[in-house]
Amino acid sequence: MTDDPPRAGEFFTWKELTTTSTGLANVPDAMARNNLRYLCSEVLDPLRRHLGRPIRVTSGYRAPAVNRAVGGSATSAHVRGEAADIKVEGMTATDIVNALLGIGVQFDQAIAYAPIRGGHVHIGIRAGANARQRRELLWAPEGGGYRPFVQVRPV
Repeated sequence: MTDDPPRAGEFFTWKELTTTSTGLANVPDAMARNNLRYLCSEVLDPLRRHLGRPIRVTSGYRAPAVNRAVGGSATSAHVRGEAADIKVEGMTATDIVNALLGIGVQFDQAIAYAPIRGGHVHIGIRAGANARQRRELLWAPEGGGYRPFVQVRPV
Protein backbone atom coordinates (compact mmCIF):
# COMPACT_ATOMS: atom_id res chain seq x y z
CA MET A 1 0.00 0.00 0.00
CA THR A 2 3.05 2.25 -0.16
CA ASP A 3 2.00 3.65 -3.55
CA ASP A 4 -1.46 4.58 -2.29
CA PRO A 5 -2.31 8.04 -0.98
CA PRO A 6 -3.01 8.10 2.78
CA ARG A 7 -6.75 8.07 2.19
CA ALA A 8 -8.93 5.50 0.48
CA GLY A 9 -11.69 8.07 0.15
CA GLU A 10 -12.51 11.65 0.94
CA PHE A 11 -13.01 10.91 4.65
CA PHE A 12 -11.51 7.44 5.21
CA THR A 13 -7.89 6.41 5.72
CA TRP A 14 -6.33 3.09 4.81
CA LYS A 15 -5.47 2.61 8.48
CA GLU A 16 -9.08 2.79 9.66
CA LEU A 17 -10.22 0.47 6.86
CA THR A 18 -7.58 -2.18 7.70
CA THR A 19 -7.14 -2.00 11.49
CA THR A 20 -7.55 -5.28 13.34
CA SER A 21 -7.18 -6.21 16.98
CA THR A 22 -6.15 -9.78 16.13
CA GLY A 23 -2.44 -9.02 15.82
CA LEU A 24 -2.45 -10.71 12.42
CA ALA A 25 -1.21 -9.15 9.16
CA ASN A 26 -4.07 -7.38 7.42
CA VAL A 27 -2.80 -5.93 4.15
CA PRO A 28 -5.24 -5.82 1.22
CA ASP A 29 -4.08 -6.79 -2.24
CA ALA A 30 -4.57 -4.48 -5.25
CA MET A 31 -8.07 -5.80 -5.98
CA ALA A 32 -9.23 -5.33 -2.37
CA ARG A 33 -7.74 -1.80 -2.32
CA ASN A 34 -9.68 -0.92 -5.48
CA ASN A 35 -12.84 -2.34 -3.91
CA LEU A 36 -12.29 -0.29 -0.74
CA ARG A 37 -11.87 2.86 -2.84
CA TYR A 38 -15.15 2.05 -4.58
CA LEU A 39 -16.89 1.41 -1.24
CA CYS A 40 -15.70 4.79 0.00
CA SER A 41 -16.59 6.76 -3.13
CA GLU A 42 -20.01 5.19 -3.67
CA VAL A 43 -21.29 4.63 -0.12
CA LEU A 44 -19.19 5.75 2.83
CA ASP A 45 -18.16 9.22 1.60
CA PRO A 46 -21.69 10.16 0.42
CA LEU A 47 -23.11 8.96 3.75
CA ARG A 48 -20.53 10.98 5.70
CA ARG A 49 -21.30 14.11 3.66
CA HIS A 50 -25.03 13.61 4.22
CA LEU A 51 -24.73 13.03 7.97
CA GLY A 52 -22.23 15.82 8.55
CA ARG A 53 -20.54 13.79 11.28
CA PRO A 54 -17.85 11.12 11.54
CA ILE A 55 -18.45 7.50 10.71
CA ARG A 56 -16.37 5.00 12.69
CA VAL A 57 -15.32 1.86 10.83
CA THR A 58 -15.31 -1.01 13.33
CA SER A 59 -14.27 -3.59 10.72
CA GLY A 60 -13.25 -3.02 7.13
CA TYR A 61 -10.92 -5.19 5.10
CA ARG A 62 -10.12 -8.59 6.61
CA ALA A 63 -7.32 -10.80 5.37
CA PRO A 64 -8.49 -14.44 5.28
CA ALA A 65 -6.64 -15.26 8.53
CA VAL A 66 -8.14 -12.19 10.23
CA ASN A 67 -11.60 -13.14 8.99
CA ARG A 68 -11.23 -16.66 10.40
CA ALA A 69 -9.91 -15.29 13.73
CA VAL A 70 -12.97 -13.06 14.20
CA GLY A 71 -15.41 -15.79 13.17
CA GLY A 72 -16.38 -14.17 9.86
CA SER A 73 -18.24 -16.02 7.14
CA ALA A 74 -16.03 -17.93 4.69
CA THR A 75 -17.69 -15.92 1.89
CA SER A 76 -17.45 -12.55 3.68
CA ALA A 77 -17.33 -9.44 1.50
CA HIS A 78 -14.82 -8.05 4.02
CA VAL A 79 -12.16 -10.40 2.57
CA ARG A 80 -12.58 -8.79 -0.87
CA GLY A 81 -12.63 -5.23 0.50
CA GLU A 82 -16.30 -4.94 -0.41
CA ALA A 83 -17.70 -4.33 3.09
CA ALA A 84 -17.34 -2.29 6.23
CA ASP A 85 -19.04 -2.39 9.60
CA ILE A 86 -19.79 1.13 10.78
CA LYS A 87 -21.13 3.12 13.71
CA VAL A 88 -22.09 6.77 14.05
CA GLU A 89 -22.18 8.36 17.48
CA GLY A 90 -25.71 9.29 18.51
CA MET A 91 -27.33 7.10 15.86
CA THR A 92 -28.78 3.61 16.06
CA ALA A 93 -28.12 1.02 13.39
CA THR A 94 -31.69 1.58 12.20
CA ASP A 95 -31.04 5.33 11.91
CA ILE A 96 -27.94 4.67 9.78
CA VAL A 97 -29.74 2.28 7.42
CA ASN A 98 -32.61 4.74 7.04
CA ALA A 99 -30.06 7.46 6.18
CA LEU A 100 -28.50 5.17 3.54
CA LEU A 101 -31.93 4.58 2.03
CA GLY A 102 -32.75 8.27 2.19
CA ILE A 103 -29.77 9.34 0.10
CA GLY A 104 -30.26 6.59 -2.46
CA VAL A 105 -26.72 5.19 -2.55
CA GLN A 106 -26.30 1.87 -4.27
CA PHE A 107 -25.21 -1.05 -2.10
CA ASP A 108 -25.45 -4.81 -2.21
CA GLN A 109 -26.34 -5.51 1.40
CA ALA A 110 -26.99 -3.54 4.58
CA ILE A 111 -27.46 -5.31 7.89
CA ALA A 112 -28.54 -3.38 10.99
CA TYR A 113 -27.44 -5.15 14.18
CA ALA A 114 -29.34 -4.92 17.47
CA PRO A 115 -27.40 -3.14 20.24
CA ILE A 116 -26.66 -6.39 22.06
CA ARG A 117 -25.08 -7.73 18.85
CA GLY A 118 -22.87 -4.69 18.37
CA GLY A 119 -25.30 -1.98 17.26
CA HIS A 120 -23.41 -1.48 14.02
CA VAL A 121 -24.31 -1.58 10.34
CA HIS A 122 -22.65 -3.93 7.91
CA ILE A 123 -22.62 -2.27 4.51
CA GLY A 124 -21.46 -4.23 1.49
CA ILE A 125 -21.10 -3.53 -2.19
CA ARG A 126 -20.35 -5.59 -5.26
CA ALA A 127 -17.45 -3.96 -7.06
CA GLY A 128 -16.92 -3.99 -10.80
CA ALA A 129 -18.30 -2.26 -13.84
CA ASN A 130 -21.10 -4.81 -14.37
CA ALA A 131 -21.85 -5.56 -10.72
CA ARG A 132 -25.51 -5.59 -9.78
CA GLN A 133 -26.31 -4.19 -6.32
CA ARG A 134 -29.16 -6.15 -4.69
CA ARG A 135 -30.00 -3.52 -2.03
CA GLU A 136 -30.71 -6.37 0.39
CA LEU A 137 -31.81 -5.07 3.80
CA LEU A 138 -31.58 -7.23 6.90
CA TRP A 139 -32.08 -6.83 10.64
CA ALA A 140 -29.94 -8.86 13.07
CA PRO A 141 -32.18 -9.06 16.15
CA GLU A 142 -31.16 -9.67 19.74
CA GLY A 143 -32.02 -13.37 19.64
CA GLY A 144 -29.75 -14.18 16.70
CA GLY A 145 -30.26 -14.85 13.04
CA TYR A 146 -31.43 -12.36 10.43
CA ARG A 147 -34.78 -11.15 9.17
CA PRO A 148 -35.93 -8.58 6.62
CA PHE A 149 -35.31 -4.98 7.66
CA VAL A 150 -38.36 -2.74 7.69
CA GLN A 151 -37.62 0.90 6.94
CA VAL A 152 -38.86 3.29 9.59
CA ARG A 153 -39.84 6.67 8.21
CA PRO A 154 -39.83 9.67 10.56
CA VAL A 155 -43.25 11.19 11.25
